[in-house]
Amino acid sequence: MKLSLAFVFITALAVCFVAGQSKSSSMAGQTSAMSGQGQITNGPVAEYISDSDCTIAWSTSAPGSMTLLYGTDRAKMTEKAGAKEGADGRNYHVRLDGLKPNTRYFFQVVSMNEPVSGVGTFQTVAQGDQPVKSKATIPQ
Repeated sequence: MKLSLAFVFITALAVCFVAGQSKSSSMAGQTSAMSGQGQITNGPVAEYISDSDCTIAWSTSAPGSMTLLYGTDRAKMTEKAGAKEGADGRNYHVRLDGLKPNTRYFFQVVSMNEPVSGVGTFQTVAQGDQPVKSKATIPQ
């Protein structure tokens, strides 16, 4: 009886160990992929919004090549804008020009064609209204 109970315990322990190892190795691949492109540590946020342009900014844990996808349809963000790195390589800004007044836009930061942020949103002001500064957006 003791021998069979010990066998069951050792078998269960081995199964748990193997399951833990496979999960750890799959997570390790994801972590290394993210660390190569840097994780967003602050933002993205719409810093300035007028009737025809907007500046989006964010910070990352490591330098990397970043692009902003945007558009008026959350499911079809077909416009692209390259991000400009700050001097430290971890702060990014994108200026979007030629926007329509009083229109809701959706945006998402991507690196190597993979999303690195949630989908954010901002709305341009009506034509002739004063620009808005430092309006935070919450990625959804």
